[in-house]
Amino acid sequence: MRRAAIVSPIRTAVGKFMGSLSSMGAGDLGAVAIRALVERTGIDAERIDDVVFAQGYGNGEAPCIARWSALAADLPLRVPGYQLDRRCGSGLQAIIDAAMMVQTGAADVVIAGGVESMSNVEYYSTDMRKGARSGSSTMHDRLVRGRVMSQPIEALRHHHRHDRNGGKSRQGLRYQP
Repeated sequence: MRRAAIVSPIRTAVGKFMGSLSSMGAGDLGAVAIRALVERTGIDAERIDDVVFAQGYGNGEAPCIARWSALAADLPLRVPGYQLDRRCGSGLQAIIDAAMMVQTGAADVVIAGGVESMSNVEYYSTDMRKGARSGSSTMHDRLVRGRVMSQPIEALRHHHRHDRNGGKSRQGLRYQP
């Protein structure tokens, strides 16, 4: 198995919710990081095989944030990208996936990391696909609802009723339905 190495870690500034970076979407922030990485390393963009980005609050405006950011950073059109979401472990998972691609010979150069702009996470509705003839529609805040709905609530109830640890998780927290 080949060895993989993190060659040039880079990140954008950390912004505050609705702060000075709030005008930039997650894809734009990703593109800034990719451009800076290519400039810093001097790598020929033609050598980049893939881009793997994690994003916990993906949206329909940029459904594959890695590919969107790569294109916005002027990487060659042939460079693919994929997005993953493993909640809080997403950025690390992107790096692990990139390392495995290099180790197995599937790729030589992969850009990996995480990107988010919580100031730009949208509101959405689950009421509109079939149309609304009359009455009200509900808008959900993805920041709030995304945390609640990231796992099926009924599955959690079932798990906590039947676990062997008296309803306690490994962290010692108790599920409250």
